[in-house]
Amino acid sequence: MYNWGNMRNTLGKNTRRLLLSYIGLLTLAAFFYGGGNYIEKQTLYYNFFTNFISDLGRTTSHSGDDNTISIVLFSIGMLTQITASFFYLFNAADYFSKDKPRISILAKISAACGSLSLLGVIFTPADVPSLYSLHIFFANSVFNCALVTLGIYAYLFYSKGLKNVTYALFICSFIVLGYIVFLEVGPAPWKSIEALTMHATYQKIAVLSLVGTIWIMSKGTDLLNDEV
Repeated sequence: MYNWGNMRNTLGKNTRRLLLSYIGLLTLAAFFYGGGNYIEKQTLYYNFFTNFISDLGRTTSHSGDDNTISIVLFSIGMLTQITASFFYLFNAADYFSKDKPRISILAKISAACGSLSLLGVIFTPADVPSLYSLHIFFANSVFNCALVTLGIYAYLFYSKGLKNVTYALFICSFIVLGYIVFLEVGPAPWKSIEALTMHATYQKIAVLSLVGTIWIMSKGTDLLNDEV
């Protein structure tokens, strides 16, 4: 029977494999993207600096071309990310449950809320008018939940003396908080190509920092395995 002892030995490694798969699938989705962005509709390719990640999940690209292959790869990639982040963040809380039971439960709840928000992004393509408001709500909720989860885990890892992991969590928290503030006070992305570039680039930085931080956290729990 598969138990927690067996799971914890492979939790970090499996999480890192899934995160690499997520990056690979989204890169492939970008290759098949139909083109265009909010400002330049006729661009022939996906641009890292002017396209949002969720553009890959549009039913039709900004240029008006069919986006079927991209949306399929995007959806599989996002489901892979949800599996990686939820599976890790939910189970990693058990490393701390003996000493910090209540906070560990909060970590699980926060991880679940963030994962549900990511699922919402998949099922609300931004180019469907009736779903656009929900898409924005879910996309923003991802980062709001992530900020809470980062704060909780920063405290939990610090309680175990893993300062390097704690520093990574704090740095990522500042990046995510900055992005949340920018979404509130920054210019609308469709106002100009400069505004769009700031939004799309900052989004990538925030997402990649989250992926990288979960990677570092998984290395941290590997170290906790070695202490058992």
